[in-house]
Amino acid sequence: MSDESNTPPRLGADAGVRFRLPIYEGPLDLLLHLLKRAELDPHEVTASLITEQYLAWLELLDQLNLDVAGEYLVMAATLLLIKSFAMLPHPELADTEEAEELKRDLIERLLEYQRYREAAEKLAERALLGRDVFATPGESAPEDADAKQYTVTIFDLVEAIGAVLKRIADKTPRAIELRDIPVAECIPRIMRALEGAGRVQFAALFEDAGDRSLVIATFMALLELIRRREVRAFQEARFGPIFLELGAAGRTEA
Repeated sequence: MSDESNTPPRLGADAGVRFRLPIYEGPLDLLLHLLKRAELDPHEVTASLITEQYLAWLELLDQLNLDVAGEYLVMAATLLLIKSFAMLPHPELADTEEAEELKRDLIERLLEYQRYREAAEKLAERALLGRDVFATPGESAPEDADAKQYTVTIFDLVEAIGAVLKRIADKTPRAIELRDIPVAECIPRIMRALEGAGRVQFAALFEDAGDRSLVIATFMALLELIRRREVRAFQEARFGPIFLELGAAGRTEA
């Protein structure tokens, strides 16, 4: 995501810059994210709705000039293969049996991974005292000030910027010259906005962005700040509005 050369990355009409997105979540995380949004069970992972949303998510990443690991493309191919064989009228075909085996394997992997994620989330929700240190007899764990806040995933952020881009597209004339914008120049503007307001709603950060180039450049800068822990993104309700505030590193520098 960050450029290693002395020249900061620029986003302009050529759209030639590709950013490596440090996604620690994998395709199984994305599938769980889509299933939760659709209120579906992991057994319904091969539903057409999930496949379409998965492909749309990858298309959005391409629009943002973001590269992802090849495992995301492998999962897309698996979903399309299962979907294509599900549409065949001959269930006795060997290829159809292979598709059913692929489907069972995917569901089993997803269920196992879901159990792992839920266990990790429960551990993360425990108070610091009692998880990382031991309390003395009779000492109670302190209240967690952020107990009602939800951590925002990269999937939430990409979906949120997709909504911003759609709003920009609806307002912007089709024939418009894209500007050449250094991503690094967007970082001070983001920091000033957060320092002055305390916290800012994600969409509000892009209210003054009148074109796609500025929106994408600002989003890249935001991802870099989040990676450096200078900015923190959170939700007060799951799948609710995303809020931004200075992170631990950002407050130290301020």
